[in-house]
Amino acid sequence: MTEKYNRREKEHLFNLILRRSGDTPNFAILIGAGASISSGAKPACQMIDEWRHQLHNQSRSTDPIGKWLEKQDWFNDDDEYSMLFEKVYDQPAQRRNYVEECVKDARPSWGYIYLSNLIAYNFFNVIFTPNFDDLINEACSSIDHRPIVCAHDSAVSTIRVTSKRAKIIKLHGDFLYDTIKNTLKETDSLEKNMQDKFLQFSKEYGLVVVGYGGNDASIMDVLTSLVRSSGYFPHGVYWCLKKDAKIGRKLDRFLQRENVYLVEIDGFDELMAELHEHLGLTLPDLIRDPYKATTNKLNRFTQMTGGISNKIIEKDMGELQVKIKAYEGIFTTQTPLTGSYVPFKFLAATELREGRPLKAAEYLEKELLGNPSDTSVLRFLVLAYLFGENDSEALRVAEQAKKQFPKKYIGYSLMSFALFKEPEKSLSSLEEGQKFAENQSEIADLLTEKSYVLLRLRRYDEVLSLTEKLPVTESSDYAIAKINRCFALKGLGRTSEAVKLADELLLRPEVDSYNRALIYALLDKKKEMITELKKAYPEDGKSYLTHAVKHFVAFEAYREDADVMKAISSS
Repeated sequence: MTEKYNRREKEHLFNLILRRSGDTPNFAILIGAGASISSGAKPACQMIDEWRHQLHNQSRSTDPIGKWLEKQDWFNDDDEYSMLFEKVYDQPAQRRNYVEECVKDARPSWGYIYLSNLIAYNFFNVIFTPNFDDLINEACSSIDHRPIVCAHDSAVSTIRVTSKRAKIIKLHGDFLYDTIKNTLKETDSLEKNMQDKFLQFSKEYGLVVVGYGGNDASIMDVLTSLVRSSGYFPHGVYWCLKKDAKIGRKLDRFLQRENVYLVEIDGFDELMAELHEHLGLTLPDLIRDPYKATTNKLNRFTQMTGGISNKIIEKDMGELQVKIKAYEGIFTTQTPLTGSYVPFKFLAATELREGRPLKAAEYLEKELLGNPSDTSVLRFLVLAYLFGENDSEALRVAEQAKKQFPKKYIGYSLMSFALFKEPEKSLSSLEEGQKFAENQSEIADLLTEKSYVLLRLRRYDEVLSLTEKLPVTESSDYAIAKINRCFALKGLGRTSEAVKLADELLLRPEVDSYNRALIYALLDKKKEMITELKKAYPEDGKSYLTHAVKHFVAFEAYREDADVMKAISSS
């Protein structure tokens, strides 16, 4: 590499990438086939070598292959790859099959993993590639990032330059299509929509090129035309090449342009790793801590109280639970790290649903070892102990939360739950914590819980006063408070008003099966109440429904009813 090129150091390029305006990238990136070699894709040099030997054998020449090659007009030509591909494979379908075979075992290397995170952080959101492999998109998928992938000329026109979502534009198509371009004739020019889109993006971005030798006319002709014109590549073109890379005629001429810069690198993987480090990024848990990431995914499968409403899903979740329990034994439960590697929330949800709340509490205690500040776990741990009639443990956890979050509403709310059987103390806890309710959600929770405690104390006038403050909303919390209002009206002997409000609530879409059961209990409609309790079982589970029927005001008349107990004991 001589001084006829404009040279820049890697760190210079890294700083230009870093100094973006807001979260708008300065550069698009063009990824060539050289970037895929360490991922297991067959390199072009190996393909060329195979084709040379194949054509030599077919020629039946008595000359040694070296001497024979020197007589071929395509030998060592910049376009040798494309010329040989067409000589060896006559039809597009044959070439597609060959390409598919060459990339079938490829898996994203570290370079692609780092690139995918750079894309996720929006340091690049436009990625051009002439490659047929799917390594960029596969790497993005591995970290739960979903870019737009366009491999068809007819589709690329719909992609907007201003879209924030990352865009992978496959300039020569994809091996899944018969229209992939890989022969000299096919790669002579980009199709119109691809070229137009290339032009649009070139007005907005500079371009970083890596892993690409510049040997096909379609891309190089467009690039050469753009760098000769004003208004394109406002941040310049930075062509990254390995120190020992061969520079062909097309690329040699291109690198001599005024706003094109040569950056020497050790390789694609190394460049992406160094850039990622320079930008101060951290790989996501899916890569750094896959056990923790898997645990988080499993924990999202279900709500803490169940959420399974289909026999097939229930069966498969049960099989998953068995495997997870066996897996749990591999890890010690004495270390805070354990919660990162075992989906205890998932296991607890299943136990709660099946009516084993104290077993659920065991799993939730283990979850707290790794996530002591997870308020959702603290909340469900209190409920699990309450459902298991272990009030002292529920109170212990609530007191722990109150000490842990002295100026947060959550601690006082949990104390109110834990003091369920002592409504006066429960009410005092809510009133003490009222000043810490910070947002609409917490205020709604406070008013709803307070209205229920007042109902249990038969302070019906105060329930009515409190629930009058609630605005009309789609929130289920407010709906529950309105149900409490119904019971207060009934308690005051204003039965017709209670029935009218109950009938209105039955028409509201946010009133779920459990709350409909409460309303039918108010209306003394046992059959309908039981029907709704059966519907509620898959969502709320045995633990919650059993506790509710045993203790909630609405079900006082049904606590010894065999039909009701049967409805909450099985799905």
